[in-house]
Amino acid sequence: MKSQIRIANGQGFWGDWLEAPVRQLEQGPIDYLVLDYLAEITMSILQKQKQANPHLGYARDFVTLMGRIFPRLGEVRVIANAGGVNPRACAEAVLAAARAAGLREAKVAVVLGDDIFARLNDMLARGLEMRDMDTGEPLSTIRSQVLSANAYLGAFPLAEALRTGAQVVLAGRSTDTALTLAPMVYEFGWGEQDWDRLAAGTIAGHIIECGAQSTGGNCQVDWQSIPDIAGIGYPIIEARPEGCFSVTKHAGTGGRVSADVVKEQLLYELGDPRRYITPDCVADFTTIQLRDAGPDRVE
Repeated sequence: MKSQIRIANGQGFWGDWLEAPVRQLEQGPIDYLVLDYLAEITMSILQKQKQANPHLGYARDFVTLMGRIFPRLGEVRVIANAGGVNPRACAEAVLAAARAAGLREAKVAVVLGDDIFARLNDMLARGLEMRDMDTGEPLSTIRSQVLSANAYLGAFPLAEALRTGAQVVLAGRSTDTALTLAPMVYEFGWGEQDWDRLAAGTIAGHIIECGAQSTGGNCQVDWQSIPDIAGIGYPIIEARPEGCFSVTKHAGTGGRVSADVVKEQLLYELGDPRRYITPDCVADFTTIQLRDAGPDRVE
């Protein structure tokens, strides 16, 4: 077991800065590069693209990026949910990009099972009614308005994909946090009932899931003095087997990592702070302990 792994986020959303993952690879050592492309509305956009063309429905930016970085990966492994609603087609495009870059041994693992759009009518026919969480309306009455339907995948299917030895693990609608938690599960051998460790890894994933938001891009505390926002560094988690971790970024990059910055990101898209629900665990954010542990480093 490794004593520590470095997990770098290079994309926080579809359309994020394509130079960020390249810089994460070039500016210092990392073990994993995680790329988050999906939001709920993104799934509907991708589903409409797939309906128009069965070969589409994934984040094509990711394929362009992989064509650039494949030769630079070395031992670094990539985990991304860029597959959208068509992970197989995305994987085929990534393999083609690898061949175009002169790589013949590229190995891509695809994680499936999240897309239930085609199963909705059958589920309704079997009496599996669902309701709109805002209005309470049953799915059976609004079925024609539904453009996409996905079940969130957690970290364990992604960790299983890592065990195949693939350099790139490609999923559809995994949770944002699972991308960061999966390498911890895989490297440290965490089990499905290691609740405190899973909660810690989930919190780490929540901190870095939106890219540069956790390195000063979403900070209101003394924001005027944050240096070089235009050259902002993207976040890195230094994770350890017991569940503790540090948040940092590459030296010499813009932005800031401090306890104040991390606290603001912890509140992003947060409902009940005692019940942050994921497929892997339910994390209690009120138990988090933070401290500044040096320049651009939070423990």
